[in-house]
Amino acid sequence: MRLFLLILASFLPAAAWAWFFRQQDRYEKEPLGLLLLTFAAGMAAVPLAILLEEPFRAAMDVGSRLTKIAAAFLVVGLGEEALKLLAVFLTVYRRAEFSEIADGMVYGITAALGFAAVENLLYVLAFGIEIAPARALISSLAHGAFTGLGGYHLGRARFAPEGSVGEVVWGLVTAATLHGLYNSLIIGGLVSPVGLMLFLVLLYWGVVRRFDQAAAQSPLRGELEDRE
Repeated sequence: MRLFLLILASFLPAAAWAWFFRQQDRYEKEPLGLLLLTFAAGMAAVPLAILLEEPFRAAMDVGSRLTKIAAAFLVVGLGEEALKLLAVFLTVYRRAEFSEIADGMVYGITAALGFAAVENLLYVLAFGIEIAPARALISSLAHGAFTGLGGYHLGRARFAPEGSVGEVVWGLVTAATLHGLYNSLIIGGLVSPVGLMLFLVLLYWGVVRRFDQAAAQSPLRGELEDRE
């Protein structure tokens, strides 16, 4: 029963966030089957991230503050965001359902929340269910925002006539930098809990703004307006 409760506490919030961000896609909601597939791909990225980070574990745990911050950007941020965006690329990037820029954000957020759900479960198994609310509210939203902002550029790359590689790289750099900054703020104790919440509010505002920009560039926008 305890394990069931821990799984529920880890996965339900992630699923709720995934549903919430799916609703931000104004013109065409993504199929639930593909969202589940992307969520599962994000979950599958966690063991790969653990393997990637393991050689640097000692440095991240007991290294100097500078070493920990460097690892936050170059190992955790870059590695985890690359894996989450790769999950989107391998599962849905070339599918017909990926039909507008906003879809890069929706699928990116969904993969990130699958990743966050497994990560949250590992944390509550290690430290107890008491940390589940903070993980659900803060960590899940942060993961979704990082990869969602990177996914905006993945969506632009999908429909770019040229220069798609540059968009993908810029999306990865954006997501990895924000992820590294978030981890560094926590590792370095550089902000209070209020400051961390402010950072999350700014991240959320950035995601909302990108959804607005993606909607303005959607080919479906004109089709729906013509019907009306």
